[in-house]
Amino acid sequence: MPARATRREFSFSTRRLALVVIAVTASALATSCGVAVEVSATRSDGVATVESTGPATDAPATDTPATDTPATVGSVPPGASIVDFGADKARRSYDAFIDAAFADITQYWSDTYPALYGGTFEPVSGVYAMYDGRTDLPKGCDGPISYADVAENAFYTTCGDLIVYDDDQLLPQLVADLGDAAVGVVAAHEYAHAIQERSGVLSQSLPTVEMEQQADCFAGAWAAHVARGESDLISFDDNDVKAGLIAMIEVRDPPGLDVASAPDGHGSAFDRVGAFQEGFLKGATRCADFVNNPNPRIDLVFLDQADALSGGNLGYIEMQAALPTTLAAYWEPALRDSGVSFTSPTLVPFTDTQVPACDDYAPADLQNTATFCPSTNTVVYDESFTKGLYRRLGDLALAYPIAVAYSDAVQTALGSPLEGKQRSLLGDCLVGVWIKDIVPTVQPDGTITATNPNQEILLSAGDLDEAVQTALVLGDESTTTGVGGTAFEKIDAFRAGVLGGLPACQARLG
Repeated sequence: MPARATRREFSFSTRRLALVVIAVTASALATSCGVAVEVSATRSDGVATVESTGPATDAPATDTPATDTPATVGSVPPGASIVDFGADKARRSYDAFIDAAFADITQYWSDTYPALYGGTFEPVSGVYAMYDGRTDLPKGCDGPISYADVAENAFYTTCGDLIVYDDDQLLPQLVADLGDAAVGVVAAHEYAHAIQERSGVLSQSLPTVEMEQQADCFAGAWAAHVARGESDLISFDDNDVKAGLIAMIEVRDPPGLDVASAPDGHGSAFDRVGAFQEGFLKGATRCADFVNNPNPRIDLVFLDQADALSGGNLGYIEMQAALPTTLAAYWEPALRDSGVSFTSPTLVPFTDTQVPACDDYAPADLQNTATFCPSTNTVVYDESFTKGLYRRLGDLALAYPIAVAYSDAVQTALGSPLEGKQRSLLGDCLVGVWIKDIVPTVQPDGTITATNPNQEILLSAGDLDEAVQTALVLGDESTTTGVGGTAFEKIDAFRAGVLGGLPACQARLG
């Protein structure tokens, strides 16, 4: 539609959001490997200095029209309400939260924009809750923007300098699945496009994916500001940050999309989560530099037509059989070349009726996970657990926990003194190092070759997203409980290994 040709969309689909409860159930779309012929993330702890809204579910809208009552989350001053709810709106439980979120985002940019870009910051001209039956419609370039224009979406448009969001489908589903924090991330992402307009980035004709990932980065920078307790209006705890990561995953591009040339390409889950984390960890200054120094992307393709038809997935038994060879193909020569003696552990699946002995571990400790047993040099794994991951997420989800346990064998060979969370997160990083070895090289003529000629499997479209989703599922609930690291920390460590290889993991030891 020419009237909104320059708008930037953060497209959530309510049909896809039904999958988002992966924080508990690991439900998600599956795509994965094809056959070819942080250590701890440096982020804010102690984040819940103000009472968090938490991951609450949302009740259906009532028939009571919304009024001008100020938000009650925090203390948005009278007259400072940001969202235009309209005269016909039915109340939603999150109305106060999203108004407070937009108020905080506005204040954040009032403080941040002048230091980042110079000049005076001007807030967006309007933020509108859109719903079927709204009569007082915002005006775009070619007339009123209707609910049909925004259904299942939220977007910023330069036509009128407006942000609009779907209050009938998108936000109710998002809140029901992820809680209020996720709508704050949507708000921050869309406001970031307004920042791009003000800074002149939108006029540079950059690929859409680069625009979108800078907006993801800015959303992460704002989320970190909230998580550090710097907002007077709202707060985020670790689960709220996790909801933001899931939101990034849910709006990923479909596997196999040519992201660089796609007119609406936003990036894979691996890339979008990475941009969000970059902003969270390094702040808005780093995000502003995305124009000249964007985050590296890994754009995977389907290896051939058969791979595409299978959704990129090897069968469970086929992937299970390939794992010992593909892990050894990287780690045995890598350690040998470093003068480290290493014998690959044997991978041993078990059922809940035949739990093997494993050093001092109790049988219950071995279930729903994979574990390295030094005395027998084996990696034992609960096959009901890995089969569940495979069914829900894909073949790389089966591989991920086994590769983490295999990485524990690598750490043992290296004489690593790490314990607890540090050891676990180094394992995530080392999984990324192995993954880097099976990322294929696409030649200019389209020929796909293995980076390591001894590898028998290669990554294909969707695989990195499966790994990110699996790390999300396996993460601890918070930084103060558990010993494996939060989803944020695990994904950050994994990405470091994929992008930086062994040197990046070694740097995290310092």
